[in-house]
Amino acid sequence: MEEQRLLGPRAGEKIRDMLVKQMPGMAIRQIQERSGIGAIYPLLDHHGKSRYDVHSSCMKALKAKLLQRLETAQMDNARFDSVLESMLPYIDVEGLQELPLTLLGRFPDRMTKDIIDKIGENEELFKIAPTEVQRRIWLSNPNKFRDDVIPIVKAYRTDPEVNRMAKEMSIDQPTKVITQRRSHPSIKQLLDIVGGNPKLYNHIGTYLRSLFIQTNEAVYCTLRFDLLMAMHEANLGSITKVDPCHELVWNLDACNRTLSMDERRVDNIRKFFDKVDRDDPVHGDIAMILNDPFTSNMITSRLLALLYEATQNGRVPQSDATLTWTATMLNLGAHARRIIQNQKFRIPKVDSNVSEKFMTTLSNCILDDTLGMLKQDMDENVEYEEVQFTEDNLVALDDSEVARKILCHYILDKLSNMDIHALARTLPTIVTSLRRNSPYDYQAVTVDSLHVTYQSFFHSFLEMLLRQTQLSRFLTARKWQTVILNEFLMPAASIDSSVHEQAIGFMVEAFRLVASSGRAGSIAESFLNLGRWIETLFVNRPAANIGQDKENALRETYAKIVVDAANLSGGRYKMKPEDIPNVLAFVQPIWDRQDNHMDTSN
Repeated sequence: MEEQRLLGPRAGEKIRDMLVKQMPGMAIRQIQERSGIGAIYPLLDHHGKSRYDVHSSCMKALKAKLLQRLETAQMDNARFDSVLESMLPYIDVEGLQELPLTLLGRFPDRMTKDIIDKIGENEELFKIAPTEVQRRIWLSNPNKFRDDVIPIVKAYRTDPEVNRMAKEMSIDQPTKVITQRRSHPSIKQLLDIVGGNPKLYNHIGTYLRSLFIQTNEAVYCTLRFDLLMAMHEANLGSITKVDPCHELVWNLDACNRTLSMDERRVDNIRKFFDKVDRDDPVHGDIAMILNDPFTSNMITSRLLALLYEATQNGRVPQSDATLTWTATMLNLGAHARRIIQNQKFRIPKVDSNVSEKFMTTLSNCILDDTLGMLKQDMDENVEYEEVQFTEDNLVALDDSEVARKILCHYILDKLSNMDIHALARTLPTIVTSLRRNSPYDYQAVTVDSLHVTYQSFFHSFLEMLLRQTQLSRFLTARKWQTVILNEFLMPAASIDSSVHEQAIGFMVEAFRLVASSGRAGSIAESFLNLGRWIETLFVNRPAANIGQDKENALRETYAKIVVDAANLSGGRYKMKPEDIPNVLAFVQPIWDRQDNHMDTSN
């Protein structure tokens, strides 16, 4: 009978009444006799079993038996209602909450509004509920769903490794990067949350679009791409069959894994677009997918290869249909935010200033590179006119992601091939473009595509420069130091705070690589100028407000290189105080705080 139960929310009150109405010992004996367990206590006492151990073991065994029945018993609606009525009193009893929650987990569609509200409003109860119960609550309460998804998405957005991978314009092991990205805990959590529920999946898609509009951060495009592919890899057909972008993402993922777009994949992608109506809103999602940095860089590398091919075959860039189509795909991704924000879903054309003038200039650069190599290889002089970037070209860089990305990829290709002549011609154009679009506030809520692209470019450029072949040439050839350090890195670092941070970070890594390797000769001797290099970087740094955290991190980086120079290679490259007076003043607070002031004197 209900009144005899000593478990549940009213059990404590019943027990208190019994203890008040009679002597405690008598009340306890009555409970034991009523339950038929009094006779067993002497035997259990003889074996040294405490009452707590006995009762806990009984409770554990009963609970396990009940859970097994709840998980397997066949129930019609009437039977479910009856069992639920008997189980619900225990939903507030710690240790027994699993019983009603397990039942509800088997039949989430039978949860009433009262039950949904009760569990949804009790965060501790919600956390231990089966995922099926949580999904039912999320479907009824989109605001709670958003609040629960926010920390997961934020963990992905702020992950340093995710951000580092997004900055890589040149990737050597694409499959490894894709696997690493897709195994991120946030992807797995979102996969578990959604299961095969299209409504929850669409809620996440809507949320990602909203965040992308607010911030213009392409990380949300990457998450959109990877979440769909995670659904594909988990064989969740209930999701992939209703996402109109599945076919596109599946083909692009194959292209990303090989860093190429073969004819079969291009044909598949073209057919996909042929099935999408001209003003279909799905173009917003398509644009987000194409704006994923990994995908857009793959498309850009394909575009550059097509431009090389057209130039070598004497074709004008704008007359090449495949080149134009590829540029249009890149341009569509670049317009993702504008398309979604303005709700104008027509595919935008590449601006004629880019497709005609800028592409022609870059094509002439490629031809110039070829003639320059001939001039080096042949005894007689090969006359050719040096290519210059025009004002129209600079405007294209101001306005177009297509122009910026293909120029950045072209420069990285030239660095990879050690073409200092091509670098000398093009690197100053990046500096000019930066100067035309400065100052920039990196703390702004909505990021600017131009600076994000250039930030990724400098990251990729300096990472490539740290490779053994490139670093050796940079440190030993005066021409390389002039072109890369004096005419490019130093001026750019004086304009843009992100470039300044990356430049000093490059100095730290380059010095440690050389000093720790024990190299001698001209490679190591270059670092005798290290003090003057970092002093110049610091004195000319942009007067931008980068925030206290970044300021502290920058101070730590400068301090690190001063300490490394004093300690590595037996202190051979220890900096003279007169070479770095401003740097020393900047890092002094660190040493004061540590009470470990370094002696930087001779």
